[in-house]
Amino acid sequence: MASINTFTSTNCGASIGTATGGPMLPGSALVSINGSTDLSQCIKGDGGSYVQKISIESYEGDVYTAKIVVTGCGPSGMGHRSDFTFTMSSGEAVTLSIASTSLEDHTVKCRTTGLVQIGWNLKDQ
Repeated sequence: MASINTFTSTNCGASIGTATGGPMLPGSALVSINGSTDLSQCIKGDGGSYVQKISIESYEGDVYTAKIVVTGCGPSGMGHRSDFTFTMSSGEAVTLSIASTSLEDHTVKCRTTGLVQIGWNLKDQ
């Protein structure tokens, strides 16, 4: 299976949305949504939360084979967070929540590869 890092979304700039594409395999380029790998204008939400970039990397483990790395920051405000769901071509879905207001890498491990959908909820929760 060839790796495809191109995703599309009609929800860019909205606090809640999805992007579909792929399948994206470990070691490929960064996720590109609507032609841009700088996701800060697409995946952004309340309280200053946003995502700068997303990648998928190989992971050497007994159970997990890959990890998704999200560079971004969560919303300001005590107890607020940004939630993500990543769906693989196998149907596996993994979730990640970001509460830190610092721009940094956040990871979630997955058993399968072939990222085909990215869902986000960056609304104040």
